Amino acid sequence: MLVKELRQGIRTGSFVILFLLLQAILTFVLLIASSIGLSEGRLDTAANGRFVTGFILIIYSLAVLLFQPLRGISSIATEVRENSIDLMSLTRLTAWRIVSGKWLSIVSQSALIAGAVLPYLIIPYFLGGMQLFPELILWFCLFVVSGALTALTVGISAIGSALLRGLLVVAGGALMMGYLLFGFPSHIPILIEMLSFTRGDQSLAAIAFLVAACYLCYFFLDLGATAIAPSSENRATRKRLIGLGALTLTYLLLCPTGGSLALFIALGITACIALDLFSERVNFSSIICWKFLRFGALGRIAGRFLYPGWATGSLFFLALVLVLCLLISLTHSSPRHYTIALLGIGTLAFPAAIIQLFARNSENRFSSYSFILLVSLILSKILVVLYDNFSGELLLWIFSFIPMTLLPLAPESASGTEPFPVLLAAIGITSVYLLVILMRSLHQLSQLSTLESVAQRGLDDSLMEAHDPDH
Repeated sequence: MLVKELRQGIRTGSFVILFLLLQAILTFVLLIASSIGLSEGRLDTAANGRFVTGFILIIYSLAVLLFQPLRGISSIATEVRENSIDLMSLTRLTAWRIVSGKWLSIVSQSALIAGAVLPYLIIPYFLGGMQLFPELILWFCLFVVSGALTALTVGISAIGSALLRGLLVVAGGALMMGYLLFGFPSHIPILIEMLSFTRGDQSLAAIAFLVAACYLCYFFLDLGATAIAPSSENRATRKRLIGLGALTLTYLLLCPTGGSLALFIALGITACIALDLFSERVNFSSIICWKFLRFGALGRIAGRFLYPGWATGSLFFLALVLVLCLLISLTHSSPRHYTIALLGIGTLAFPAAIIQLFARNSENRFSSYSFILLVSLILSKILVVLYDNFSGELLLWIFSFIPMTLLPLAPESASGTEPFPVLLAAIGITSVYLLVILMRSLHQLSQLSTLESVAQRGLDDSLMEAHDPDH
């Protein structure tokens, strides 16, 4: 699968044009910079080297963070539209190998671009003003981020609607290009200073970054694999446990760098987990219960949290909330952190509650959840901007049914000695949404016992056949 996709990808005009254009631009810039550097009195050599390095990193970032990931937005969707997934399933290709092969093909092409840029990045070292090892680490980190973004587009191509994919291309591409052209240049010196590892917490932050990036790669690829996998294949259990482990590990690694950063990264990972939990198919084969039933009552209890489907996903999400609150209590147990965590959890639960109340039979819960969450975040951002400019606190409380709108009030509330109004509001609103989700899930959860009974009979029959001497 990888060889076929890589051959086709390298031959496409989009990759060839991008690769040649990149080489031409970087060669031209280095020639100009070298001529300026050889001229006396024209420009400070160190400043010249820093400018060239920054320009190379920007061009490299545009290639691997924008153009390359966008090539994966239709990779699986094309196969689904052409009905070739079923033909692939007849071979030994599993759903995971199909999706990961598409991803590896694009990432391998990005690796070719990264390798081609590397000599241009080292040459400015001789012009002066370059910190070689921090900038090489930044070069590698950008490649890792490219892999995560590529996994996002490949995974979305399998599960998202055409509208969602188009929105990701237009809005996501525009935002990424705007940041790389106007925001990233000013952040390059800060990133290089962080990657110099002069402090111990910077090393922990780098490890947390790698853990989060690897998890995002796995999550979105598995999301795409789940969309095209047969219903008899259980991919939810492993995905949930890995997500829980990634959340815990990244939070603990980032705690020395500051509780706020650790909390926001943890909420980001929680958002990914929630995106999957509340969009899974509710029906699954009874064969999936076999592995759980072998552990008796303990397996049945674990199944209520780890079986596929949004109903068990609701229980797992509640367990995730408890784990996050436990982590906060063990590290930074200030009311402000609890307030921010509950506001984030409530914002993630809001789209799920809306779907459960008004669109329970939605055919594409993933797109519905993503759209409602995106609209909620955009509306929250608009309200926060209005609050910053006009101090309209009442406006935030009017739209407090979207908990994230109360985020600007969290520091003020948590620092006072009176009862914390924002914390109480976050607890109340989030509890209502979680209660709605759990109540609407009870019907599906009650049917698990029947499904387990069917699975138990099938398991007993298979064990009897295995011990039958005439078999």
